[in-house]
Amino acid sequence: MDTEVLTQAGLSELQAKIYLYLILHGQRTASEIATGIEENRTTVYSALEKLDKLGIIAQKNKGKISAYAPSHPSILESIAEKRLRSVARQARNLESNLPSLINFYNEHQNKPGVKTFYGMEGRQMIWNKVLATKKPYYFVRSRHDKITSPEMLENFRSERVELGIKAEDIAQAGYVRNSNQEVLKKYLLDRTLIPPEEYDSPVEIDIFGDNVAFINFSKNGMSTLIESPEIADAMRQVFLFAKKYIRKSTDQDELDKK
Repeated sequence: MDTEVLTQAGLSELQAKIYLYLILHGQRTASEIATGIEENRTTVYSALEKLDKLGIIAQKNKGKISAYAPSHPSILESIAEKRLRSVARQARNLESNLPSLINFYNEHQNKPGVKTFYGMEGRQMIWNKVLATKKPYYFVRSRHDKITSPEMLENFRSERVELGIKAEDIAQAGYVRNSNQEVLKKYLLDRTLIPPEEYDSPVEIDIFGDNVAFINFSKNGMSTLIESPEIADAMRQVFLFAKKYIRKSTDQDELDKK
């Protein structure tokens, strides 16, 4: 019989050879098995120990020496099912931890280009980069932000103000809590309001230094960070142009009342 069916069930080639040998020749000692299949005795002992733990073979007594006999092949089905359940658990565990691993990789691989972060942790990493650049911060808010807690926002804002980083935002009237000029001045924030229907995308756009970040709240806060002076400058120009146009075409005081 070919060993392939056994290796597909999860046995190593050596383990499969030992099992088939015992089926053919019956109960045998480790020394007899090693001689019979022409393998190193030490590696055979190791394989036998593993097979015994799995229940694929059973240890017997042959006089004063331990011998081994094959178990019924149905045990392989049970082992295969356990392996499948174990693989499924590992896949679920990897799926739940992969975003953090990707975030960790992207944070520490200091290469220019495009990086992707996920969730609240990714959002915080983007903000940490804003603070690290100490450059003016421009951003277009999205009312679909469901991942940023008030505490998280306040901590970032406090650190930004402490570092003296000025900010400008474009935000939907009715979504932002406060547009009072005294409060905004305290926050080093220049705010431009737009009617809610004018920007309904679930994506926030952040521009700072040589970086542009797009935070997609419809995909659990997936953040795409682009590190490029040219792209950042282009997006900054678009932002300032949009801000100028909005202020010319809207009544900011009227929007503030909403």
